Amino acid sequence: MISEMQLVFLILAITTICFLVPRFRADLVAAIALLSLLLTGLITVPEAFAGFSNTVVIMVAALFIVGEGVFQSGLAQKAGNLLIKTTKNSEWKLTVFMLILVAVLSGFISNTGTVAILLPVVVSLCRQMQLHPGKLLIPLAFASSMGGALTLIGTAPNLIASESLQDAGYGALNFFTFTPIGLIMLLVGIIYLWFVGRKMLDKPIDKRAGESEKFNAGELVDQYGLTDHIFSVKIPEGNELIGKSIKELRLPSTYSLMMLEVIKKESKSFKRLTGSRQAHPISVEPTYVIEADDIFVVYGEGEAVERLMSDTGALPVKNATHKIEESHLAEVILTPQSRLINKTIREVNFREKYGLTVLAMKHQFEDARRFSDEETLLYGDAILVHGNWKEINLLSAEKNDTVVLKSAAEDTELTNQTHKSWIAGFILLGMLLAMVFEWVPAVVAIVVAAVLMVLTDCVRQTDQAYQSINWQTVILIACMLPMATALENTGGVTFISEGLIGSLGVIGPLAVLAGLYAITSLFSQFISNTATAVLLFPVAILTAEQMGVSPIPMVMAVAFSSSMAFATPVATPPNAMVMAAGKYTFLDFIKVGIPLQILIALVAILLLPMFFPF
Repeated sequence: MISEMQLVFLILAITTICFLVPRFRADLVAAIALLSLLLTGLITVPEAFAGFSNTVVIMVAALFIVGEGVFQSGLAQKAGNLLIKTTKNSEWKLTVFMLILVAVLSGFISNTGTVAILLPVVVSLCRQMQLHPGKLLIPLAFASSMGGALTLIGTAPNLIASESLQDAGYGALNFFTFTPIGLIMLLVGIIYLWFVGRKMLDKPIDKRAGESEKFNAGELVDQYGLTDHIFSVKIPEGNELIGKSIKELRLPSTYSLMMLEVIKKESKSFKRLTGSRQAHPISVEPTYVIEADDIFVVYGEGEAVERLMSDTGALPVKNATHKIEESHLAEVILTPQSRLINKTIREVNFREKYGLTVLAMKHQFEDARRFSDEETLLYGDAILVHGNWKEINLLSAEKNDTVVLKSAAEDTELTNQTHKSWIAGFILLGMLLAMVFEWVPAVVAIVVAAVLMVLTDCVRQTDQAYQSINWQTVILIACMLPMATALENTGGVTFISEGLIGSLGVIGPLAVLAGLYAITSLFSQFISNTATAVLLFPVAILTAEQMGVSPIPMVMAVAFSSSMAFATPVATPPNAMVMAAGKYTFLDFIKVGIPLQILIALVAILLLPMFFPF
């Protein structure tokens, strides 16, 4: 007969395996695990849903709203602009200042959001300085993880560590408890990434990817293999298409063609006024009504274009030099939590939702190709889109789903509301001061800051505040907390703790701390660092109590180890985000990440007992 403890371990093992399968969403796996524990009677109903009222869950959700206010107000973008002004074409300045900036920002707001803001900035700077983006993007992701460990609110495991110690009767950690060791880790990480990691990632510049300082649409079109699919056709006087809208033609369904842009016939007076003979193309809307002498930039197969001209009387443009307008193109990558993943272009209504046309896509480790409506968007995909610069900037504001990597689109008021940045800055500063000096409980300070971000229009709409919350993380934490409760109730925590003490306790508490760090580090490479931390904090506390030592260094070892996950692209969302942009392979993360993983582990194991004696 299987015991209750064995049943918990069985459910935990199945849950861990499901976490490893990319097809399964982590939050759904955690919810099913929660129901399994409840239906088998291993936990009670109050215990099952206690996680949803846990202050850590509330703080994590509110911090996403605070971070959204920082992004929408333009405060984070100012940090990116500061990076541009400071580097001045120096690779040393770019690398070091980028690492420091992303680490500092990640210490106070979401590291995923920070990378989303700085990723296109760093790619643009690399293009200007003739550097391959892959040389700097893994360091960018790693620095965001190290920065998250600098403060209490930098990452969810730190918040859970403080809550776990408080629940066990040892008092909560203060805002800067993690900072001294976190700063040393960051310094060691920067030194390693500059002298070692950067050289491992040194790649030749892809000539097709562009070496010019300025965004070049032609290079991007060539990189995605679209050069032979762009054509120009003219609508002559008296043609049957004149007076019809683009939507009426049903070109995608009839010919598998898309009208991207139109060059209007200009009057002679306008030419004399502007002194220009070159007409600027405008993006074609479905409601656009065709006029005589319109020249259209068409995207599709050559045979389909010839069939269109044969059927309608449209004419080819001889010696055409028309190219896609630069401000109408953008390269986009999907974020790890994107709602578009595993859906087709048709299912997400991409054109209707964003006002943009998908031209081509690149799956991981595959060549770019034309898309079809039934093409499924996958984790790590990069896509090339076309549309008005206003729509491109609207898409760039969708930080939860996409990151615009390359674009020549102009800034809009939506993405650059600098007059709100000071307000957001004061709210963030007030929240930090309230937490540092403990004027109010941490959860109160964070929730008040989130509400103020909405009331002051730093987050422009309440709906956007809700959308900014990464519900996958919130549900994951709330559903995994009862797993730790079940382990405690059935003696599972005691079993793991006694195993650690039995194998390493003879050597001493430092060996046990190292063992905890290693176990956490291994799990966090493949499953959520939050889920790993939730499960191992009770083990750390009980192990310390059984050995008669302080649990604080043990708990902090688990917290640091769960955040320092560098060896795989799936270890953290920032790792996943830079994979497509830097054209990395799995091996790139292994060869750069594992040495850093070991180096940071040694620093933590040696320093923790010095700062927090057993």
